[in-house]
Amino acid sequence: MSELVRSHSFQTPQEYYSSFKTRPHLQDAFRDIDEASNLKTYLALLKDSQTRNFVLDFGNDDAWCAVNLDQEDFALLLRKPKPRCFGTRWINIWAPEQQKELIKTITSHYGVSERLQGMMCTDPVERPLKATVPTEPPRNNFRPRNSDRLRRSRPDDVEGNALRDLADPEEIRAAASFRGLTFANVIDQIWHFCSVDYGPKYTCVGYNSLFVVPQFEMDNGRELPAGKRLWSWLILCDDGTVICMQENPFPGLSGPSEKELQSVLSVVRRNMQLIFAGVSKQHFASSESDSLVTIRVRPFFEGGPDQVSIKQDDGPSLLFYYIFDDWVSSYALVAQREHKYGVSLNRLRQDMLSKPVVDLIHDLHRLGRQLAVLKRLYQSYELIMMRILQRQRMLRDEARSNRPQLAIGQSFGENDGDSRHSTTRSSFSFSTIPDASVGVQLSPPAVARFERLLDRIKLYCLSEIDSCLTEKENLTFLNFNLIALKDSQAVEKLTRITILLAKVTILFLPVSLMTGYFSTELRNVKGEYTINQYWVSFGVIMFLSAVLLWVFGYASDTVEGKTIYQSLSRSFFRMSRDRVSHHKNEAPGGTIHRS
Repeated sequence: MSELVRSHSFQTPQEYYSSFKTRPHLQDAFRDIDEASNLKTYLALLKDSQTRNFVLDFGNDDAWCAVNLDQEDFALLLRKPKPRCFGTRWINIWAPEQQKELIKTITSHYGVSERLQGMMCTDPVERPLKATVPTEPPRNNFRPRNSDRLRRSRPDDVEGNALRDLADPEEIRAAASFRGLTFANVIDQIWHFCSVDYGPKYTCVGYNSLFVVPQFEMDNGRELPAGKRLWSWLILCDDGTVICMQENPFPGLSGPSEKELQSVLSVVRRNMQLIFAGVSKQHFASSESDSLVTIRVRPFFEGGPDQVSIKQDDGPSLLFYYIFDDWVSSYALVAQREHKYGVSLNRLRQDMLSKPVVDLIHDLHRLGRQLAVLKRLYQSYELIMMRILQRQRMLRDEARSNRPQLAIGQSFGENDGDSRHSTTRSSFSFSTIPDASVGVQLSPPAVARFERLLDRIKLYCLSEIDSCLTEKENLTFLNFNLIALKDSQAVEKLTRITILLAKVTILFLPVSLMTGYFSTELRNVKGEYTINQYWVSFGVIMFLSAVLLWVFGYASDTVEGKTIYQSLSRSFFRMSRDRVSHHKNEAPGGTIHRS
């Protein structure tokens, strides 16, 4: 038996795939992606909506891939050990609800619990074209219908008997509402839901991802960020196998247009394509601008001393990390400087400065809710990485104290256990260490990259979201302050107009009394005064009235043109002075021109 295993270990890829006598088509299904033509073909297949899965086996010298394998093919591949030339096996599955038996075959091989298998095979939530609101039955008719239904329930109906024991109709309704609840509903309603599970042969994480599709507005409602939300499962196994499952972006019969489908698939599968291309020896960065998206999980000894640092045993751990770290999507979401939320805040600020209205508060509230959901989503990534690093520290300490250091890809622990966490906190600690030593140990390069990713999430994503939330609160106060300032300016202007009219009235009141005196039909008054005497009296009284009004305004601090507005006299004086100075400046030029 040992000689048979040894002979399998030193097989070449051609000998390995040709050894499956019961499935001879496997030899033709696998192709070497180190050849340029095969790499181009497989990259095109990764963009095809009909591609449901692929298997990529690679090591230091070889990388072979096959697409759209069935359940029997996977069962046969898992039963036969990989040759030594392959250190890593990457199994990628799209649309898991259409390949349930295949998923159960793979996960059962690594001892995944039935409950976790059921969660992986849950049908996704289908989004109808138009949301329909179910009509709620009248409250007074709720009790008779449910009582008849409960009376007709069978004695062995556990759920029916449990509902019958509830006396309050509200309790019955609350209990019945969870009977149709699935895992797909949970991850669709709680975007920051995440899962971290461990077993003797695997480490499994589940998380939601949000993808921004250019030229297509993926509206999820006023309270949720725009984009395509997809759930992903990522499993690292003890034999160097990495399993990735991604939710179907368009479940159901009513699919999108071909253009929209290709645009969405090019974005949600972009990270897979970058990693896949990085495995091949044919893919090299053509310029310095491509270095950021160049991913290496396989050593190329002819590439220089930097590639020698990547060992074959590091392949599964690095692949596990790079699938989780979709940096391009995070950069397009909030990390870049001109992201959509910053642009929206700038637009709202300009609208406030031009015309502050109360309706802008609704836009700020909607933007704040979207940023809060996005913050909790990134906090779930932070939680996953903290749990992974916590487990790695425990496994490393146990390996150092109890037994010699094991190679990357070997399993630890005897008992199966799982741990699911969902949180809204942004800071975590390593104080709680589980007792059961389950999980798969990562290589040191992968651990270092997870630590770096944790710092980037805090520095570039969470800090940017916190800045946007702080700016949103400041804009809310700014809008109310601008509205109050606008109202105060309107009141001040109205007050100035009222004071001006009152001054004019007071100014002409003595003159009116004087005119009335001169026009009275009294003896020794009518016909005794001349017109010159009238106008002299008019001027003296008008002058004295103006002086008294100015003294009163100065004493009571109601002189026109104090803080914001200028008086009419001062405005007229400045306009006249500017016009005279303008004519004086033009006069020399005109004289020179005439001469």
